Amino acid sequence: MPEFLPVLILMGLAFAFTIAVTIVTFVFGPKKPTPEKLAPYESGIQEIDVPVRRFPVKYLVTGMLFIIFDVEAASIFPLAILMRQLKVVGFVELIIFAVVLIVPFVYVWRKGAFTWQ
Repeated sequence: MPEFLPVLILMGLAFAFTIAVTIVTFVFGPKKPTPEKLAPYESGIQEIDVPVRRFPVKYLVTGMLFIIFDVEAASIFPLAILMRQLKVVGFVELIIFAVVLIVPFVYVWRKGAFTWQ
């Protein structure tokens, strides 16, 4: 039996549980929207005026991109620490990881997600 089979089984069970919970919530969850439930909510503060326009999603996207790339960049440190022990295999892993990090970064950059207007 391969060493990674239990991990694959656990990942499959986690994925199946996630899908099952989502479907059960969607099917059996209450569907009674009220104006209070549909109102925008920000940290418990009552709004003074009705917003003239929607809040730009750009702030949220920028925050999510920062978190994603920050976590990925922080993942390089353990690999860098073990680089002398891993030798060529570690270097190849580092190159693959850098490509996996740089390609989405360039894609997001070219899409204009980092431009602030």
